[in-house]
Amino acid sequence: MKKGSIIRYFPGNNTPDGYFSYFESILPWKRAQRIIIIKGGPGVGKSTMIRKITKELVDRGLNIELLHCTADSNSLDGLIIKDYSIAVVDGTAPHMIDPKFPGCVDEIVNLGDYWNEAELYKQKERIFLLQEKVKHLYARVYNYLKAAKIIFNNLEQAYSTLANRRLIEAKTEEIIEDVFKGVKRRDKISLQRRMFASGITPEGSIHFLDELFDKVSKRFILVGNPGTGKSAVLKKIEELGTSKGLDMDIFYCPMNPQKIEHLLIKDLDIGFITSVRPHMILNTRENDVFIDMNSVLDCSRLKDIEEDISQDSLLAWSLFDKAVKTLIQVKQTRDELEGIYSSNMNFQVAEKVGEQILAKILSYI
Repeated sequence: MKKGSIIRYFPGNNTPDGYFSYFESILPWKRAQRIIIIKGGPGVGKSTMIRKITKELVDRGLNIELLHCTADSNSLDGLIIKDYSIAVVDGTAPHMIDPKFPGCVDEIVNLGDYWNEAELYKQKERIFLLQEKVKHLYARVYNYLKAAKIIFNNLEQAYSTLANRRLIEAKTEEIIEDVFKGVKRRDKISLQRRMFASGITPEGSIHFLDELFDKVSKRFILVGNPGTGKSAVLKKIEELGTSKGLDMDIFYCPMNPQKIEHLLIKDLDIGFITSVRPHMILNTRENDVFIDMNSVLDCSRLKDIEEDISQDSLLAWSLFDKAVKTLIQVKQTRDELEGIYSSNMNFQVAEKVGEQILAKILSYI
């Protein structure tokens, strides 16, 4: 039997405004066949369970979407079998998820039923201290990101003053003509899923662009400095795709979770990728269409602001790197916290629970 495929993305992210989640946009509740929400503290085996279930399903030829965690990019927050509208998700903080349609759509599996409560109680004070430390460290992370965003905004404004709006509009119209010529409106409402292709994690800025867009037939790759209109182009395309009833996966920017960074028009098998630092696509193809948005800049005026741009760029990325280094401290603290819980967890029983979840999924399929 041919194995199924895996794609990966982040359902939520560390942002300048704290943790931001698109969890509920990924698999619309009313369209779902089954959503299994796993509860339990850190270190109780949620990610391991999701990984084991994924392997069994992929071996059976099922295509899986894996939801990665920004607290640790190697850890998993969930899996989705999109062809069958089935999901298994981690419903604990910071992405608190509770049933909306208990029994008929969603259900809770609580791994907290299988830990040694008496032993955990003995370490209550240590758990309190570690959780408080995590809380304060995250506050620092978000402050560093907020400060970095302010400086990145300076860069965007600086380049924006050099951008020719008419050239941006002309380039946008050219792309729209290329993509939507002859495309009629579908007799349905556009289904839009929202998520992140990249994440700000203890491992740095991690992205899954290469595998997310690997099998897309036609790809437009946007490059260029901030403030040159890349997100404006994508916003126009998203609006037109919506008006034509086209299904889309929309990927947002962790530094501004309202700003579109990448776009996949599933009904047309066309993708748009913003390839800039820190998420540069590696595997380009001969038929990729590259769009250099720096072509809209009046470079003759660039010398006047070159020094400001250089200083702001160094400062912004320094603050970004400081946020990542602080996330490493968060992970180290969380690892200690997970160690307390995992040493007081009955994993043999938890593993059987995972087997039951797998059997239930297969029964629905």
